[in-house]
Amino acid sequence: MPKKTKLDQDLKADYSLKPSTLEDIDAAVFEFINDSLNVFCDTNEGFTKVPVIFAGAERAFQIKNQQELRKNGRSLEYPIISIIRSSLTKNPQNKGRYGVYIPPYFDFYKKGGSIPIARQVQQGKTRERANATAVRKYGQNTFPFENEKVVYETLFVPNPTFVELVYQVKMISNYQQQMNQMLAPFLSEFSTPAVFNITYEGNTYEAFVEPDFANESNNGALGTDERTFKSTVTIKVLGHIIGADKNQETPNVAVVESAAEVTIGRERTVTGDKPEFQAQRKDKYRR
Repeated sequence: MPKKTKLDQDLKADYSLKPSTLEDIDAAVFEFINDSLNVFCDTNEGFTKVPVIFAGAERAFQIKNQQELRKNGRSLEYPIISIIRSSLTKNPQNKGRYGVYIPPYFDFYKKGGSIPIARQVQQGKTRERANATAVRKYGQNTFPFENEKVVYETLFVPNPTFVELVYQVKMISNYQQQMNQMLAPFLSEFSTPAVFNITYEGNTYEAFVEPDFANESNNGALGTDERTFKSTVTIKVLGHIIGADKNQETPNVAVVESAAEVTIGRERTVTGDKPEFQAQRKDKYRR
């Protein structure tokens, strides 16, 4: 017996899936450092949050858009944390979850898609076929019976491309105390090995913190340069890319409906030929 539902009940399922791109991985790293770690340190204005920027924007744009970073309109105010993507590698040994390449499925409309991620029953077309079968067999519409002609709606996505990205998190301050306070969250938040997950809009990536924290301070020099304390933390991210972003010719998520039944017509039925004469034969065409 089929599952009975209320009359005129809307049976739908919503799937929220944002294709993973390089920009999404960058945003995941930025949100993790800016929001999850949420680094604070002592300054002349009190215990304040350390501003986090991704790479270095053009100075003219940054002066207008983030005035708090350049209060004098020229030089950056310290302390500050800057994130730079230093390298991108497509390692063939890192095959991720799928060990082999799965080619896209091109049907008549060439929607593409390789991996199914969700499936649901197409209620309207399945109901129409069930009603047609009930009328033909039992002479009654919506007659309860075991319906085998079910139409499924399946969502497909392209085969992911697994990449390895390395980010340099550079921390700069004017005082040693500020540098110690900024380094403390990176040292204490992670266990050994330092593995954690970062997320952005439904996509999850695995990240690692390298054990070596580079020291690039110039406090030991006797030159005339401004004394600054610099440390670099390296974060390696195992990410994946789905599709070619705006250059993707096919949909990022392809919707495919399955066939409810497969029928093969006989030759005389297809061509419209009449069968040979036989006594007491009533049908006009062969079925």
